[in-house]
Amino acid sequence: MEVMIAMVIGSVLTAGIIELFVANSETHRVMIGQSRMQESARFSLQFIGRSIRQAGYRGCFSSNDSLHTTINPVGNIPYEYDLNFGVQGYEATAADVWVPVLNLLPQTTSGGADTNVYSTGIGEGAGNGIDIDAVISGTDVLTLRSMNQQDIEARLVNLLGVTDNIVVAVPSDGLALLKDHLAVIHDCEKATIFRVTLVNNNNPVPGQMTIGHDTADVDAVANSFDNLALKNSFNTDASVTAIESSTYFIAPGIGENSSGDHPLSLWWKTGLDEPVELVEGVEDLQILYGVSTNDDGTPNQYVAANSVTDWKEVVTIRVTVIVNSIDDVGGTTTPTHGCAIQNCYTDEVFDGLVRRSFTQTIKLRNTS
Repeated sequence: MEVMIAMVIGSVLTAGIIELFVANSETHRVMIGQSRMQESARFSLQFIGRSIRQAGYRGCFSSNDSLHTTINPVGNIPYEYDLNFGVQGYEATAADVWVPVLNLLPQTTSGGADTNVYSTGIGEGAGNGIDIDAVISGTDVLTLRSMNQQDIEARLVNLLGVTDNIVVAVPSDGLALLKDHLAVIHDCEKATIFRVTLVNNNNPVPGQMTIGHDTADVDAVANSFDNLALKNSFNTDASVTAIESSTYFIAPGIGENSSGDHPLSLWWKTGLDEPVELVEGVEDLQILYGVSTNDDGTPNQYVAANSVTDWKEVVTIRVTVIVNSIDDVGGTTTPTHGCAIQNCYTDEVFDGLVRRSFTQTIKLRNTS
């Protein structure tokens, strides 16, 4: 009898310990999931926010609207280099439909063409486009462009003549220029996008770089100095700067979660490089644009990309990301984009992930 009583008491204690262990394990999974969500959201908003604050930066020429280009017609400027627009967005309006049309992006499928930046053959950036078929329907896409901001500008060594190559004093962090890419030569009075036809890092003078701009009209680009400087001349107060672009979108990630599924992720494409997975567990990106119609720098209203009539009127951007716990923690929230993407449980409308929405409004610093 005593042994049976001891066994019963022991069983009750063991069951209690097991239940406590299971509860602690579930609590631990939920806490890990919440920590992941907060970390993913913080990193996503910080990364996108940094690009937004930089968008439209053109040195002391940032507030000037008359950016010139040697590209003729202007519509031939490659997507990544179109510094006429620091911000460009795409609103998801229906299943696999974006307005403006998303296939304007450099892409690898959906009938688009890879980026070809003025070179023979396949061109720079070929094969590195965005697979638009992979972009999750219902999520927005955002592109931000700017000049590459440097601590020390690459200023001209002397007055630029009509047929002279451009010679600049190179800062310690370089210029990130490649042949057949586009760059900007600028001062506070004027700025011009031109085609780089020569990059000589081995200039006879230490600390200087020679940048060619052939005057022949090749690939719709007339790089003569007459076109580079529409008024006056580029002198030693002018600089040459590379152009940066960042495109953010949502697509399935490369890794797997504890259920063997590929969680959705925030992806980032910069310049002519191939897209990279930036933050795992970000399943939605929604963008609203604060538009100032009276030029006072304060938004009158927030609208979607398909309602923006002039991108130069955008003064703030409101970014919303929905992040999840990546792994199944027993959550019962409904996936943002349905069970077909999130792999819900059979006969259920949830997949065990917990979710949370984070929003941040960011002011553009370089509106024209």
